[in-house]
Amino acid sequence: MMGETPFCLERRWAVSPLALENIERMAPNSIGCVFEKLDLHDTGLINILPKLRIHGDCEFKILRLAASEEAHVAEVLAQEKPFCVGRVKRMFLQEYAVCVITKMSLKDCEFEWLDLVAPRKEHVAEVLKQEKPFCVGRVKSMCLWDYAVSVITKMSLKDCEFESLYLHANEEAHVAEVLAQENPFCVERVKEMRLWDYAVGVITKMTIHEDNTMEKLCLVGDKKHFSRILKEGDSSIELGRIRLSGFEVPERIKRKLRYTLVDGEGKEVLEEEEPSQRGNLLE
Repeated sequence: MMGETPFCLERRWAVSPLALENIERMAPNSIGCVFEKLDLHDTGLINILPKLRIHGDCEFKILRLAASEEAHVAEVLAQEKPFCVGRVKRMFLQEYAVCVITKMSLKDCEFEWLDLVAPRKEHVAEVLKQEKPFCVGRVKSMCLWDYAVSVITKMSLKDCEFESLYLHANEEAHVAEVLAQENPFCVERVKEMRLWDYAVGVITKMTIHEDNTMEKLCLVGDKKHFSRILKEGDSSIELGRIRLSGFEVPERIKRKLRYTLVDGEGKEVLEEEEPSQRGNLLE
């Protein structure tokens, strides 16, 4: 098995009904293979994933799945047991394929990049049904778009030490599931966090490890995007230690945040020493 040459599997169009029937009849974990790259777009061939026997030492450079129809991932989501994908450097899941992450065994993964895109709420419906959080292993950089932002509340991130965490939400509905939660979710440690538009409100439901020092915190949006933060009490949103040089937040919301600014050596500094306000100011 380990002597085989890794190969790439790419498909960007539909497969025949006969091929789908054959995939359905295959036994799980029955096709031995070693991948370097897997790139499947809008094809029922995605459903072959649980049928593959991928060795734990297999290392994907890229695993990319996109599914505009639920049928493209129906067989995967019907699986009770998670399937192994080995180790993955960069994974991109789009639309209905976002839900496939809940069926993967990822505890030994160390992602360099994890990117989830879900323009519609139904794209993450199966994830949000989960009662227990699912493991994503270790992730260096994660970017969540649109409704995929809500998926972060279903992830087990206890082993994660993010180099960067990016959340994008240009509609209020994209973060509704997160903001409706009574209990906050924990992101442990993160060096750089950038939140855009309505995603800025997610910090009201986030807890960060008390020993964490953020190199950069950037909150970008217009006045309407910060309405959720402005409803919070003064100094009620705990953010821990943040580098002075990377503190980029609107002046008006600072009073809602609780933080300690530090210099490049980790020494506490007074906020009035900040040379300029780099954030997007609210009038």
